[in-house]
Amino acid sequence: MSLAATIDVKGWCPGALRPMLSGDGLIARIKPWCGAFSLEQTSGLAEIAGRLGNGHIDLTRRANLQIRGLSEDRLPELHAALDKLDLLDPDPETEAARNIMMSPLAGLDPSELLDVRPMARELARALAADRRFGALPAKFGWLVDGGGSVSIAGERADIALCAVPGGMALRLDGQWLGIASADAAVNVALAAGRREPVMHMLQPATFPPPTSRHALPPGVAAPFGRVEADQLLAFVALAQEVGANDIRLSPWRVLYIDAPAGRAFLDGARRLGFIVDPDDPLLRVEACPGAPACASSTVDTRRDARRIASCGFTGSLHVSGCAKGCARSAPSDFVLVGANGRYGVVRNGTARDTPERTVAASEFIDV
Repeated sequence: MSLAATIDVKGWCPGALRPMLSGDGLIARIKPWCGAFSLEQTSGLAEIAGRLGNGHIDLTRRANLQIRGLSEDRLPELHAALDKLDLLDPDPETEAARNIMMSPLAGLDPSELLDVRPMARELARALAADRRFGALPAKFGWLVDGGGSVSIAGERADIALCAVPGGMALRLDGQWLGIASADAAVNVALAAGRREPVMHMLQPATFPPPTSRHALPPGVAAPFGRVEADQLLAFVALAQEVGANDIRLSPWRVLYIDAPAGRAFLDGARRLGFIVDPDDPLLRVEACPGAPACASSTVDTRRDARRIASCGFTGSLHVSGCAKGCARSAPSDFVLVGANGRYGVVRNGTARDTPERTVAASEFIDV
């Protein structure tokens, strides 16, 4: 039986070598090497988005970056530009396999148990070298976490390595299996990915439920994960001013830099339109691009999400353009699901749940 046949993961994700068509053109997802883009790469991506796309850039839940509004006839230019930035994989299979999230403050967080950057690099090289991993579904994901104050341990991943006292804990399909030494952890994870027996390679242990922890500041958030090309270029300039070398991505659509984020940096980020206040109500709101960017949507999700947030809504909110719920798969306190220009109302659920009623966009503030 093939490796791909043993794992049931639905769907696929748009890559640079296999973009996806949306309502505003093609979308190409660019994956950083080990969770970070250099400032040069980030500036290059912003330039590409403005020159070849429509200038809209999305930060994804898998800590990647998406360039929107591309056209098929300009894909060769896209690939050439990404190749110059050392961000182009040799083929779609390698690109799909390199689906790794890493704790965004790895090597910077004084409370982390282990700097997992070398481990993430080793894993990325191994996934690219072993053609069997290219046969995995495109949404098959890996996670490497150092156990610090900013942690991604609670994020979804098919295989996770998380630092704990004594080594690296292995999680497979949501179940903690045991602890491997730091030196052996990547080989154990790869074996688990090939569905080989690994229990004999692990020390048994009891694990608390994994949690994710993000910090704002020092990170800055992009409302709904959307950044414009000019905005990103200005952010790079701001990062340069404080001595940063790279920009770290996270699954919360929060950006971090590898330099102290002092008051001047945070004030500058706020002026650029980023969120720096941990109490900002937009941090509790998820909204997909909606119409007209997405052909599956008939509602302007982000306009409506901002209106609700500005009215003092409390709790978590998900405004989805359709029942696919791309922006959030976990339950929210309140969900609006677009259909035929109206919204279905779901409480304490997801976009896939049956709505209790439907309302027009002009009515939802009172629901």
